[in-house]
Amino acid sequence: MELLSAIPVIGGALGTIVPFLIVLGIVVFVHEFGHYIVGRWCGIRAEVFSIGFGPKLWGWSDRRGTHWQVAALPLGGYVRFVGDMDPASAGKADDADLTAEQRAHAFHNASLWRRAATVAAGPVFNFALSFVLFVALSLAVGKASNDPVIGELRPELAGQVDLQPGDRVLEIDGEPVETFGEIISAFVRANGEQVDVVVERGDRRLTVPVAYRLASRIDFVNPGMPASRAGLVAGDVIVEVDGEPVASFYDLQVVTATKALGEEIVIDILRDDVPMTFRFMPDIVERTNPVTREIEPLPTIGVRAIGLGGINPTLEARTLGEAMLSGVAQTVGIVTGTFNYVGDMIFADADTGQLGGPIRIAQISGEKAEEGFMSFAYLIAIISTSIGLLNLFPVPVLDGGHLMFYAFEAIRGRPVGDFAIRVGTMIGLSLVLLLMVFATYNDLARL
Repeated sequence: MELLSAIPVIGGALGTIVPFLIVLGIVVFVHEFGHYIVGRWCGIRAEVFSIGFGPKLWGWSDRRGTHWQVAALPLGGYVRFVGDMDPASAGKADDADLTAEQRAHAFHNASLWRRAATVAAGPVFNFALSFVLFVALSLAVGKASNDPVIGELRPELAGQVDLQPGDRVLEIDGEPVETFGEIISAFVRANGEQVDVVVERGDRRLTVPVAYRLASRIDFVNPGMPASRAGLVAGDVIVEVDGEPVASFYDLQVVTATKALGEEIVIDILRDDVPMTFRFMPDIVERTNPVTREIEPLPTIGVRAIGLGGINPTLEARTLGEAMLSGVAQTVGIVTGTFNYVGDMIFADADTGQLGGPIRIAQISGEKAEEGFMSFAYLIAIISTSIGLLNLFPVPVLDGGHLMFYAFEAIRGRPVGDFAIRVGTMIGLSLVLLLMVFATYNDLARL
């Protein structure tokens, strides 16, 4: 069942905008709620909790005096604490303008550690949301079993392969098979040539002739890696790489492994039978060379095929511990991938055309919503980590900028002056706006 099937006549702009607002609304709410709740725990009173900027569309006030609202421009949000002069906390009100009670709960009068904890809580809550979602998804999806048992068969294989879900593979061309990995290896060696597969189907033992070449369908795109940044998604079928036909996922691995450092890769794909072309630079990581089978630094784009690109293994449940480790690994993977990309943009020659803005996020939100709840939840987890990390960059107007000022305050023994904060905030705001304009330009160029 599609996530948005409950909305009548979903499609077009609505099918993109609604998922985008849901993603952004959840991520922004969690971020701002982190600021709000930790501030409250620290004795700092919030005057306004806003999802969005600009004119208020709807709102209400709670018994603590906090006004909760939804504003017209949904590209962010803010919590304005007592004593803040603006949503960015770039200045503070004069204590003479505050009542004694307000002064006691004003943000700027709180101790340094309370202010720092309140500011840091937004990104921390974003990371926590990602972790919880990744853990939940890991538990729900499970993990691929290495038992030599056929799991899901994709519909496009009907009539092509005489294998069935539940078949236990015993032999391939006379060679015993004990793991699903050995099934993959056997088909790689066969390279499309017919092999005799002995299977156990129920209480019967059958020999099934199979001529099957590994498909080049992408099953998983690693968040933060080049393919993800360029816009490749699970389900894309790779047709050509650098102008050469690709008939299998193995072919893609070989071509990628032979790329020179800093050399661009051009990938032609089919997405729902629509041809598309992507150009980007691979990252360099330690991995197994598909040709030599040695571990060495090699170019990679961050995509995977699960099983045989159409013939998948069975799934088995993860333990909570395994799911938690997976949650940590995936969250950390997004962070390290983002740092690598930013570092490449600054110190190398990374393709800045991969940088996406609100339009690109909206497009991906619509695509993931159509794929279903699991894909949509996975996107929320990725965006949440990205927003949390972005806010930790030491740029005034972002949370990381405030934390930078607090670090100076801790070292100097006194707060940074209002003038320096104002100037820094103006510079930071200009940088953020320039980045948004550039990202939006990239989005429009892709249309």
